[in-house]
Amino acid sequence: MAADSVIIARKRAYEARRNLDIGAHESIDIFKALRDKEGVSLIISECKGDISGFFMRKGDVGLIFVNSARSLGHQHFAAAHEYYHLQYDTGLSGKICPIKKFDDEYSNEHEANIFASYFLMPDDALRYHVDTRTNGGKIKIQDVIHMENHFGVSHQLMLLRLKDLRLITEEDAKIMRPQIINQARKLGFSTDLYKSTESKGEFVYSDYAAIAAELLESGKISFGKYEELLMDGKYSDVLFGGEDVTNDNPDPDCLR
Repeated sequence: MAADSVIIARKRAYEARRNLDIGAHESIDIFKALRDKEGVSLIISECKGDISGFFMRKGDVGLIFVNSARSLGHQHFAAAHEYYHLQYDTGLSGKICPIKKFDDEYSNEHEANIFASYFLMPDDALRYHVDTRTNGGKIKIQDVIHMENHFGVSHQLMLLRLKDLRLITEEDAKIMRPQIINQARKLGFSTDLYKSTESKGEFVYSDYAAIAAELLESGKISFGKYEELLMDGKYSDVLFGGEDVTNDNPDPDCLR
């Protein structure tokens, strides 16, 4: 990927934070920011297969779908990644983004990854928290876990960023990489960041029923998934004319 593309993605990340009135060292509640500050419709639901999320655009309305089968940290990154597509890939009406390596071979996917990384965790913010935690000493696993929980990012992304800034070595990352859930639990940290949220049935939305219908019409979801989304979003009246019933056999498939 060209160096200037990386610079552009990083610059856009800093500008996006500034436009959303997010302080230089602050963490971001990405779901809340997209919903409340950007007016983006956001659906978080289980999706089978190697998919992180997708976005759709229709006129002035934007939708971001995030796969709840991935860890919460990954979901935050996926939401920021799709936000980049929604904001800057203006020639696209929508795109499904599979799970791939950070250094994606496609330039716009790599740009979205760079943007998401710096949007959630700018260099200055990361260095500030490292200095605050370590006072110039060696970074320990408890420091890493504390910072990734503060910024709401995955363990993998945190190690990648610390390596990029040359704050840890590849050997350090190799030692810190395994059994992160057990390590977080032993150190007294919440493990929610490292787990999926599919069992919670979480949805953050606006214009929910209309968006679900658009997803169905565009072929992004099956009718079974459409029914499931409406039931979980408390829109059973759309399906059953006001009768509140439970969908006992939802179709779990995200795509046709």
